[in-house]
Amino acid sequence: MLRVSTISAKPGMKLATPVFHPDSPSRVLLRTGFELDSRTILRLRELRVRSLWVSYPPLNFLLKHTSPEVIRHRAHASGQVYEYFDKLSREVDADLDYGAFARTVSSLSESLISNPDTMVFLDDVASMGDEELEHSCAVGFISVLMGLKMSVYLEHQRSRMPAAVARDVTPLGVAGLLHDIGVTQLSDEVRERFRESHNTSDLDWQRHTELGFQIVHGRIPPSAAAAILHHHQAFDGTGFPARRRADGGYEVVSGTHIHIHARVIAAADMFDRLSRRCDANGNVTPRVRVLSSMLRGRYAKKLDPMVMKALLAVCPPYPPGTQVRLSDGTDCVAIGWEPTDPCRPSVMVVDPSLHENTERGEVIDLSKTSGLCVQFADGQNVGRDNFYPVHKTDFCLETASRLLHNAAELERQRSPSDSAMRRIA
Repeated sequence: MLRVSTISAKPGMKLATPVFHPDSPSRVLLRTGFELDSRTILRLRELRVRSLWVSYPPLNFLLKHTSPEVIRHRAHASGQVYEYFDKLSREVDADLDYGAFARTVSSLSESLISNPDTMVFLDDVASMGDEELEHSCAVGFISVLMGLKMSVYLEHQRSRMPAAVARDVTPLGVAGLLHDIGVTQLSDEVRERFRESHNTSDLDWQRHTELGFQIVHGRIPPSAAAAILHHHQAFDGTGFPARRRADGGYEVVSGTHIHIHARVIAAADMFDRLSRRCDANGNVTPRVRVLSSMLRGRYAKKLDPMVMKALLAVCPPYPPGTQVRLSDGTDCVAIGWEPTDPCRPSVMVVDPSLHENTERGEVIDLSKTSGLCVQFADGQNVGRDNFYPVHKTDFCLETASRLLHNAAELERQRSPSDSAMRRIA
């Protein structure tokens, strides 16, 4: 399995995963195994399908990262979002069937748990011709992936609730799918202005969080409604909207005072929005560059560090199937990654022009190879975008979760003795 852009796709390549119809995301346009021809490739470009997963026999083992069942549930969720947003554009009081959304997210979660190798965000399941809809669907899926990965942290942050309730990602997933529902109530002028400027300080555009909350309030669980209202809060307190106090005044919200679901969606939202930006030549921003800016740039302090680790766990800089060129000029495809050092993936040497090749190339583990690094990804120079750990715990969610769990256990063990000492005193 190899990811290729529709610009690079060639006649004779066969699809490794289905392509869904942009105008009906739950309907398959091209099935797995379909052999591409010039006419189809041109039509896919016209439909704004950005990339395809094609069969490449030496990399067929990467199919473990996909699942027909997961793809089907994602497509169904996309269809639900498409239909509901369409209703809202015509009728602001359109019925919201939370149960239907919840069942879809629950089924998706169960499929992911049953197929743990699929807990990685490779790409959009469908191009819907509407960036706002595609964004909402991607954020919903990424939020579910992150929630499943960070169950220990969810339980820690929602300690007053039973563990099973705290870990349930269903409200989180529904909130992710609907997080930008308020955008449907903004004027076309405001929406177009944001598409062109990406200016999150635009006060007219900022209203979408409160408008979204008004639509869902009382129709979905409070945690999901709060996540929709606060998904633009920042960990450093620079987000919006301000929260109203009991005395009638307003206050900024920061740190862990922001609901954990809102913090997760904030990271997924930022990641996907940055991923959709293009340069002057129309090239989409490489994923490693997006993640690097979130870790090292002006966005770094806006995200919960633990949540950022969860994002890295499901959105690696070089996801399996990514075409890369090493610093020595060798063409390869990423086939795996090390959570403690995500910018040094395992790669396989390939010749993408030989899509019928059946021989496996040499495997290089960059985390164990000195002097080599990824220099190009998807045709763009990313040498300066790579980020490397100072400590092995810098990026690894599993290690951070284990430390958090051990600290919580130690605290629980201390509590009885502390209580006894207070009684003696």
